[in-house]
Amino acid sequence: MNEESLELGESKLKTFTTQLKRSFVIAKKDLKIYYNKPPVIIQGILFPIILFIALTIGRNVEPIYLISGLMTMIIFLASTSIGPIVFPWETARKTFERLITCPISIKTILLGNVWSTFIYGITFSSIPLIFGMIFLSTELSINLIIVIIGMIVASLAFASFSLILSVPSTDTPGNTMVFTVLIKFPLVFMSPLFMPITLSPIAYISPLTYFIDIVNVGLGGLSAFGSFGVLFDMGILVVFGFSFLFLAFMLHGKTLERRFRG
Repeated sequence: MNEESLELGESKLKTFTTQLKRSFVIAKKDLKIYYNKPPVIIQGILFPIILFIALTIGRNVEPIYLISGLMTMIIFLASTSIGPIVFPWETARKTFERLITCPISIKTILLGNVWSTFIYGITFSSIPLIFGMIFLSTELSINLIIVIIGMIVASLAFASFSLILSVPSTDTPGNTMVFTVLIKFPLVFMSPLFMPITLSPIAYISPLTYFIDIVNVGLGGLSAFGSFGVLFDMGILVVFGFSFLFLAFMLHGKTLERRFRG
C-alpha cells in the first residue's frame, strides 16, 4: 500500500512538472506573438505614460511618490495587458481549439498566460526604477531587495487578475478591451498614486495600494501599516494573487465550451 501511494505521489509530481514546463512554452509563445499587438502596447505602455503626465503635470509631487506611483501604474497595466487578449485572439483564429486538443490542461494554458504577463510587467516596471536610481539617488534611500521582491509578488498577483478579465467568451479583442478598461481604471484611480496612502481611505480595497506601500518602504519611506507593514503588504498581495488564480481556473472551466460553440 505504501509503495502504491509512493508511485501515485511520484506520478502526480511528474505530471505537475510536465505541465509546468509546458506552461513556460506557452508563455514563450504568448510573448513572441502578443508583446507588440496594438491592445498590449496601448494598455501596457501608452496608457501609463498618458496617465502619468495627466496626474502629475502642474503638481509638486515628492520623488518617492513619483517613482512608486509610476511603477505601480506600469506594473499593473503591463501585467494585465497580454492576458485579456490571448483567448479572444486565438478563439477568432481557431488556434485555441488546436491548443486545447494538445496534452495540456486549461490550467496549464492559464499559467502560461500568467508567466508571459508577469515577464512583460516586470520588464517595463523596471524602467522607472532604473531612472529613479540614476537621477534621484541622492534624494532616495533605495532598498532594492524589498522593491524587487515586491515587484515579483505584485506582478504575479496582477497577472493572475488579468486571467479574470479574459473570461468573457468573445472572439473579438476589442470587446475584451472595453471590459478591461471598465474594471482596471477604477482600480487605478481609487489607488493613492503620487500621494500618501493615508490621504485616500478608499484605497485599502485596491491591491495596487499594497504594492505602492512596498515601493514606498523600498525607497526609504515609512509603511502606512506600521512596523511590519511590508510583510502585511506581501501577505495581502499573495492572498489576492491566489484568489484571482483559483477564481480564474473556475470561471474559465465554465466558459470553455462556449468559446467553441461561438
